[in-house]
Amino acid sequence: MNGRTIARVAATVTSLVGAVLPLTGPAAAAPDATIDQAVTQLTERAGTDPAARAGVDALGSYVKLVDVAELRDIAGAWAPFAYAAPTFGCGSNGPITTIIAAGTTQGSNPDHGASPEPGTLRFSATPSHSGAPLNSGLVVAWLNVNNGLSGIDALDDMTEFNLPTLSKTVHTGPGTVIASMWGVIGYPGAHCVMTPTVGTFVVPEAPVAAPAPAAPAPVAPETAPAAPQPAPGVAPTPQPAPGIVPGS
Repeated sequence: MNGRTIARVAATVTSLVGAVLPLTGPAAAAPDATIDQAVTQLTERAGTDPAARAGVDALGSYVKLVDVAELRDIAGAWAPFAYAAPTFGCGSNGPITTIIAAGTTQGSNPDHGASPEPGTLRFSATPSHSGAPLNSGLVVAWLNVNNGLSGIDALDDMTEFNLPTLSKTVHTGPGTVIASMWGVIGYPGAHCVMTPTVGTFVVPEAPVAAPAPAAPAPVAPETAPAAPQPAPGVAPTPQPAPGIVPGS
C-alpha cells in the first residue's frame, strides 16, 4: 500500500468522521484566525507527501468540527483519540485491524518510568496486532489552540532494547491540544498501515498534585496512675518536743 492509497483511504475515513462527529453535540463555531494560520503552516510542512497531507487534512477537518473556544477551558490527564484508527496489512489478523491511540500528561510510562514534564504531551499507539514491533513510521500532527504552537513529529522513542515504543513526548506548552496520528508499523511478516485518527488533549501548567495523605487518627493520651492514698486509721499521738517534761 503506497502513500496515495493511504491518502485515499484516509480521505474516506475522514469524510465518514465528518458525517458522524457533529451528531454528538451542537454545531461547532468556526476556528479563529490563529488556528487557521497554524493549520496552514502544518499543511505547508506536510509538503507533497500524500500520507502526511492526509493526516494534516484530517486534523484540519477536526478543527472545523469542534468549538475551539470551549476546548480552551476543558481539563484532563489521559484521553484516547476520538476513534480507533482503521489499519490495513496486518497479516493473519484480517484485512482490517485497528490501532488505539492516546495522549497523556501523567501516569506511568513503562519504557521511560517518569511522567511527562509540565508543558509536554506524550502520544502513544496500541495496535491490535500481536508481537513486538520492529520499526515505527507513526507520525502525529498537533496544534495547541491556546498558544498557537504546532508540529509534526515522528513517534520514534525507543526502548532500552532498541525497539520502538510507539510513543513520543512533544513540547506543546500548556493548553488544549488537538492532534491527528497516522503512519506505518513494521512487524515480523506484517506491515501495518494506520489511517489518520484525531483527538483532543489537555496539557496542564503544572503536574497534577497527588492527594494529601490522610491524617492519622488522634490517639487518646494514656491516663496516669493515681497517686497512692494512705489507708484510713487512727491518727498518731503527738509527741512532746525534746527537753520538755510532761506535766512541768
